[in-house]
Amino acid sequence: MLRRFVAAALIMVGSTAFADTLDINLSNSTAQFKYTVPSGIAGKSDLFASVAYNDLNDIMVDAGLLVLNEEGSVSGLSLGVGAKVVAASLSKVASSRKLVSGVALGAQVRFELPNDRRFALVGEYNYAPRIISFGDVDHFTQGMARFEFAMSPLTQAYIGYRSSKFIMKNGFPEGRVDNGGHIGVRLSF
Repeated sequence: MLRRFVAAALIMVGSTAFADTLDINLSNSTAQFKYTVPSGIAGKSDLFASVAYNDLNDIMVDAGLLVLNEEGSVSGLSLGVGAKVVAASLSKVASSRKLVSGVALGAQVRFELPNDRRFALVGEYNYAPRIISFGDVDHFTQGMARFEFAMSPLTQAYIGYRSSKFIMKNGFPEGRVDNGGHIGVRLSF
């Protein structure tokens, strides 16, 4: 199953010639692959799609738009807002696989250290309230924090923490796709 999943992700990435970044991050229980391209939709904005897979055979995909703005008054600070569509197939929530989805709004804060711009702290939070969550989902939350190091202008390595979960209704247990530390690399081309 994992081989088919990775093959499909690589085919999707390989079929687009105008790629900007490929982000791969791994933990002991979760793998995530994210592909981002610049968009001219709203200033400095990016379109992205990602797929995450965990050791419980849960699969989560998302796609969306993130609009970034550098704060001129604080050197190295960037703020972003965005929206994304999230869908997941959860294996341990019900007696059979449960398909869930939502539309999440989010924010990102990035701070590059002024003394050495190779180092950055990044935080991100996404939330889909009950009104735009589907499949017995009360709401979806995703939080992430990471510390990045730019090894070169085109390669960043990072270590971070992420929690991605669907809070269920109707007595179903929480659908947690990811909750823990990870390491990753982001390649720009």
